[in-house]
Amino acid sequence: MSGPKLIARLREHDWLSAVIELVIVVAGILLALQVNNWNQDRIDRSHADGYYRRIHAELLADRQGMDDAFTFWGAVSVYADAAMAHSERGELRDGSAWKTVLAYYQAGQLMPFELEDTTFREMRDGGYLGLIVDERLRKRLADYYRLSGSGIRSGLLHHDPVYRMQIRGLTPWHVQQYVWDHCFKQLEGARQELIDCPSPIGDAEASTLLGAYRQSDTLLQNLRIWQSTLKVSTLVIDYARKDADRLAAEVDAAWHR
Repeated sequence: MSGPKLIARLREHDWLSAVIELVIVVAGILLALQVNNWNQDRIDRSHADGYYRRIHAELLADRQGMDDAFTFWGAVSVYADAAMAHSERGELRDGSAWKTVLAYYQAGQLMPFELEDTTFREMRDGGYLGLIVDERLRKRLADYYRLSGSGIRSGLLHHDPVYRMQIRGLTPWHVQQYVWDHCFKQLEGARQELIDCPSPIGDAEASTLLGAYRQSDTLLQNLRIWQSTLKVSTLVIDYARKDADRLAAEVDAAWHR
């Protein structure tokens, strides 16, 4: 309606009315654009809040998972120390042949750990990372989630030690069955508990088994490698725990700003 009116004003040389009509037209266009921008900002903010909420929850889940892994790896490392003490110096754990056999076996236990990175991957793959307006926070999140990739640091959290296969190959099946039934407990989720259990075999059988462990040409070497990997892994995950705490606080602040 305003367009024809404006043309008519110009033909009539009614410049004042034409200017007024032009201002109204331009103001209407600008207002429409502004309203559209406001709506888009509102939509983007709603999407960003949802992503912030999900990332925050996943960071908290990561923190709990890392605590569990840190505790479990520490327990495995204690068993590994006892197994190495016997292999290197003939020392028995608490003076018990069975406890030393158990130490060898439990030293090969694993607890898988994976970051909860579903939301970050979704944002990255969908081109939504720009919704995290703080560029520094966006970069720090990207660095953090590299732990779930294929780099050196992530490799330290994805274990598949040769020692684990060797000790299972050397341990009689009836002993392994007993360990799984009485010396191990699967808890909620990926959490596990290693239990010091009574011996199912006599001292003579346990001592014979320990002799087989010590006679292996490569078991001690692979145990040392595995123990070294565990030590470095605990350093990596301890740093990641602190990073998860800091990121959770920053994401929460961005979410509620």
